[in-house]
Amino acid sequence: MVEPPASSEMAQDDESETSRAITPDVAMGETEPETSDRNSGVTSTKSLVGSVLDYPIENDRRYCGSGPDSYYMPNDEVEQTRLNVVHQVYLLLLHGQLTRAPLVSEPQRILDIGTGTGEWAIAMAETYPDADVTGTDLSAIQPDAVPSNVFFEVDDAEEEWTFGQSFDLIHMRNMSGSFKRWVAIYEECFRHLKPGGYLEILDFDHTQTAKPVPDSYLAIFLGAIREAAEHSGREWGIPHLRRGLLEEVGFEDVRRTALNIPIGTHSADASQKTLGKLWLICVLEGLEAASLRLLTRELHYTPTDVRDLCQKVRRELTESSRQLMTPL
Repeated sequence: MVEPPASSEMAQDDESETSRAITPDVAMGETEPETSDRNSGVTSTKSLVGSVLDYPIENDRRYCGSGPDSYYMPNDEVEQTRLNVVHQVYLLLLHGQLTRAPLVSEPQRILDIGTGTGEWAIAMAETYPDADVTGTDLSAIQPDAVPSNVFFEVDDAEEEWTFGQSFDLIHMRNMSGSFKRWVAIYEECFRHLKPGGYLEILDFDHTQTAKPVPDSYLAIFLGAIREAAEHSGREWGIPHLRRGLLEEVGFEDVRRTALNIPIGTHSADASQKTLGKLWLICVLEGLEAASLRLLTRELHYTPTDVRDLCQKVRRELTESSRQLMTPL
């Protein structure tokens, strides 16, 4: 893998509570191309067998690993369904756009880090049929029937990246709480983008969801999540979207766009009502997913205590007469 240039310029674009960045106009050099299996739709330096697919069951939820530092979100069918709904929320919120990066008319290579069920990567492969789209994740939970130009890889983004070619666009979303050192992730992105390529990041600021009433169950829940995430070394929220963090790596023209997503159907606007209904489903289903492993492992809650708190938060959210929002 080539080292970053000693001095460079770069530019970036914008994205919702998001950041987009472009690399400098400096050649990256060449490395050996990665191997791929176009027939299976998988490209990887790792085999999809053995412990990689040995998913443990913990408190009736399935996870991608069982170690003390393993990822906190489940990968079971309930969570996969929620992720598919989240994809629809993004489409509504961004008016059908898959990306706001001003890509060249014919991008050649696109990378989706933390691809989840692969919906975004699949849609980008359909939109850009001449581009190779790679989606990486800790879990092999993507569908088998995909366009011939999309490839899924089981990979840990916190380990050294081994891609043999650079990308026009690197995309990440919903990665809050995933990494201990975001600057190391950004350094890998910088090294693996083509000159003029873009980095695009989208994340919800769940820590500010609905501006909860003090001492409400929602406030207690969010406070516990923040404490547990800090204890784990993987901070929750959107501190990784700080402009200075990206500029420290070398990105330029870093732009950020803040949006709000309604929770529930209080809006009189039909499109906002639909968006709010879908997002309410995502939030309600995501309460246990986001908290069960994190609170039991880091703060020693019992599973019963976590589920009881989640149920009380659900009741607050569904019975509230306030128009609640989640910042993006």
